[in-house]
Amino acid sequence: MPSRRLPRSKAVILAALMALAPAPARAVDEIDWAAVGDEAVELLRQYLRIDTSNPPGNEIAAAEFFAGLLATEGIDAEVFESLPSRGNLVARLKGDGSRGGHVVLLNHMDVVPVSAEFWSVGPYAAEIVDGQIYGRGITDMKADGVVQLLAMLALKRAGIELGRDVVFMATAAEETGGVEGVGYIVERRQDLLEGVEYVLTEGGGGRRRGNREVHEIEFTQKSPLWLRLVAQGPAGHGSRAIEDSAANRLVRALDRVRTYRPALQLVAPVAASIRAAAILEPDPDLRAAAQRIEETFAEPPVLEALSARMGNMLRSTIAITTIEGSTKTNVISPIATAELDCRLLPGVDADLFIATLRDVIDDPGIEIETILRFDTSESPRDTALWRAIEEAVRRRDPQGMVLPSVLAGFTDSHYFRERGIVAYGWSPVVKGPDDGPAHGVDERLSVEAVRQAPRLLYEVLELLAAKR
Repeated sequence: MPSRRLPRSKAVILAALMALAPAPARAVDEIDWAAVGDEAVELLRQYLRIDTSNPPGNEIAAAEFFAGLLATEGIDAEVFESLPSRGNLVARLKGDGSRGGHVVLLNHMDVVPVSAEFWSVGPYAAEIVDGQIYGRGITDMKADGVVQLLAMLALKRAGIELGRDVVFMATAAEETGGVEGVGYIVERRQDLLEGVEYVLTEGGGGRRRGNREVHEIEFTQKSPLWLRLVAQGPAGHGSRAIEDSAANRLVRALDRVRTYRPALQLVAPVAASIRAAAILEPDPDLRAAAQRIEETFAEPPVLEALSARMGNMLRSTIAITTIEGSTKTNVISPIATAELDCRLLPGVDADLFIATLRDVIDDPGIEIETILRFDTSESPRDTALWRAIEEAVRRRDPQGMVLPSVLAGFTDSHYFRERGIVAYGWSPVVKGPDDGPAHGVDERLSVEAVRQAPRLLYEVLELLAAKR
């Protein structure tokens, strides 16, 4: 039957009536988010009290904590150990596949060690002081683990029919490279990666900037290259001055490393992040330069401004982190070692970097050993998950922005990117000026940031995974 067009006057009236009519109720609006926020705070405090400092990790205790919460909601969880006490957990809400492959909410349960004597509160007490929750690992990344769990539970409680699986994956050992966590999964439990299209984990997030929220999504990162320098020389008594001792040779080598600065360079992912963030630049000249960064990068004012703000993203870096020699003051050891934490810009060749470092040290007696090395790859940005984050941010803040970012550190994302799975670093916990610092003393987040986060992530998942 041919379609019939309404007369223009009637069409205008109908459109006006539709605009006045109340919009159909959305599941997100029917959820008691205040109660979910309270639940997030309480569960996070319980989670923070589980000491999973790595080493040794003991992530099995955290995995069993999550498994108990999931069981209460009628969701089966698989808990498995890569090594004794190194626990991992996977749970899922099933979808029918009509929206695409699975989305994994990835979080790690281990945290870095803590020097409790420097904290103003107990690092595992989960105290609330002046509206801030304190606890080792709250920003890296126990708050995200709880928020991911509650966003997933909100989907189930709301009865949302899914067009793709939503998978909750809590893993071990990220802070020491992930070998006993995601590394174990990709090597020994590849069945858990079947059908995975997206991974959402740490590496980016949101902050208030003026009157808007600005969210950064990490889509690539620097490559870690951890090296050990080994110097050897004659041993002897500390009363002797041995010019060519191992310690002296190492000190000379480290001084050359300390003063060496790899060349500044603009790689494509960093250029993309600079262009995207140009709109936030208050200086009109720098804003215009940032929008044409490939052309203006070498100009002195631009280079000076960028070096001051993001110098670590314009060059590969070398940090001297550990030095070891004799175990006694009066003994000259025949061997001395130092470890370097090198972070290479995307695309920098690790073998060429090591060869350059040999030339810088200029001592054939110094051996360079590789401790950790892997290359990082880049996830595309034109995806349904990226667009879902953008839309959810706009719903929360009409002035909100989503920007691409490159991470100076590294996360477990590389395991997935190496296998062609899109992985993004983004946290729905929007940080304030008093939050943080990750790995630092008095690590903390505001109660309100934690309370607000589950809804933001829920909206992302509903946009990405709900059946249409």
